[in-house]
Amino acid sequence: MRALRLLSCVALSGAALLASVTTASATTAAPVELVAPSALTLTVTHDGITSEAPKVALLSCNPASGTHPKAADACRDLQLAQGDFARLNPIGRRAACTMEYDPFEVTATGTWRGKPVTHKATYSNGCVMAASTGAVYRF
Repeated sequence: MRALRLLSCVALSGAALLASVTTASATTAAPVELVAPSALTLTVTHDGITSEAPKVALLSCNPASGTHPKAADACRDLQLAQGDFARLNPIGRRAACTMEYDPFEVTATGTWRGKPVTHKATYSNGCVMAASTGAVYRF
């Protein structure tokens, strides 16, 4: 019986200690969000009036890095769109673009938060591309 009482006291003390450690750590440390890596190869091809060689940039997020000159902004825009290139809408598509046809084709391949990504789109001109994709293809 005495051993049972001692075991009960130890169990209660352990539970109280665990509760106090859990409470203390919850108030002092912010939770850490574990995010799978994102690594994308982005291309912009201008096949319009003044054709140019395709431009290529590498973009990694968490932390933002790669050859993309606006990596942090591009990662932010993709984060807001939850990695869905079709949902990119950084300025609400309110840009006043001309109606000229001077097409740009964009592609993205790689992974977003560990999931495979393949995206391809054509925009009628550079203004429409920039208004629709924000910093993602701005390189």
